[in-house]
Amino acid sequence: MNFGPMFYLDQQHKSIEARAYRVVEAQHISSSRDLVESIDEHDLLEELLEEVKPKISTSKHYLIFTPFRYPPLKYGSRFGKQYETSLWYGSMDLNTALSEVAYYRLKFFADTSANLGFSEIPMTVFNAYIKSMHGLDLTEDPFSEHQDKISDKTSYEYSQALGSEMRKSGIKTFIFDSARSAPPGKNIAAFTPEVFIQRDNQYISNMQNWQCLTHKNSIEFTRVEISSKKRFSFYPADFE
Repeated sequence: MNFGPMFYLDQQHKSIEARAYRVVEAQHISSSRDLVESIDEHDLLEELLEEVKPKISTSKHYLIFTPFRYPPLKYGSRFGKQYETSLWYGSMDLNTALSEVAYYRLKFFADTSANLGFSEIPMTVFNAYIKSMHGLDLTEDPFSEHQDKISDKTSYEYSQALGSEMRKSGIKTFIFDSARSAPPGKNIAAFTPEVFIQRDNQYISNMQNWQCLTHKNSIEFTRVEISSKKRFSFYPADFE
C-alpha cells in the first residue's frame, strides 16, 4: 500500500509533548519468586534471565525500554508488521489505557473453550513523558477522515502499512484514536525510546497498584485508596 502524496508525511512532522498512561502486570510482585526456595536463589535466577533477554542500548527505565527489546507478536501490532521492531504503546488518559487492557483480556476469554471462571491479576499503572519534534497526530487532518481504517476494530492492514511509511519518513512518536475506548479516547505510540524525557529527574511517575478481576462477562479494575475505592468496569458489549 503506497500512501504517496495522500498524506505527504515528510511535511506533517509536528512537535508533540505528552504524558502517557500505560498498564502492565504488577511490578511490585516478582513472577519468578515462587519458582525458587530463597531470596538468594531468586536473585540468581533473575540475573540468569536478564542475561538471555534481548539487549538494548539505553539507560532509560526498564518500563520504557522493555517493549522495544522483544520481537513483534505473531501478527505484529496495529502500527508494526511482524518483521519490524516493536513499538511502545500508551494512552492519553487512564480510562483509555484500561479499555485497551480490558478488550484483550475479554478477547482471550472469548477465544477459549475452557471454563476459566474468575481470574484476579495485580496490575501497575504508571505515567511516562514523551517529547519530540518529529511527531504526528493521526487524529487531525488530513488523517482524521481515514480514522475508520487507521483505527479499524478488526484489521491492521491499513495501519501497519501507514506505520511503515511513518518509520521511513522519520516519525518518532504519534497520537491516534483508540479502537477500543468508549467514550472515545486517544492513544500514543513511540517507535524509539529516545522520545522519552524525565520529569523531576524520573522517567516513570505516579505508579499505582490495581487489581484486575477478569471473567468472560466482565472486567473490573479496582484501586483501593486511603478513603475510598476507584473502580472501572468493562463488558463485552462495550467492544462490539
